[in-house]
Amino acid sequence: MHTPLPDFDVLVALHRHDPEAFEAFRRHVLREAIDFAPPAHRASLEHVVTQIESARAATSTPMEAATAAFRMMQDSVLRLQDGWEQALNAVAGLQAALVIDRVRSSAPLRAG
Repeated sequence: MHTPLPDFDVLVALHRHDPEAFEAFRRHVLREAIDFAPPAHRASLEHVVTQIESARAATSTPMEAATAAFRMMQDSVLRLQDGWEQALNAVAGLQAALVIDRVRSSAPLRAG
């Protein structure tokens, strides 16, 4: 069962008035998200959460933490984009090779 997220204003108030309770709630929601993820993805999610928590610990303000998390997401998107482009190039190369093979096998042989 997933814990519903309170409204933004409620979360802000919780953070202002009881930061420890906010952090406990944040950790609970993250843990629950990992626990309800497909088993094949849990280790990767654990790794991402560990990286984010390490980056947050190295910052001194919430804005720095948000900026660090944003940069991590940006780097991840760039890696995904690079991998996608490599896959597309590989598929294009295979398609070209298949077309060339088809053309070669269907072309009549010429006497030289």
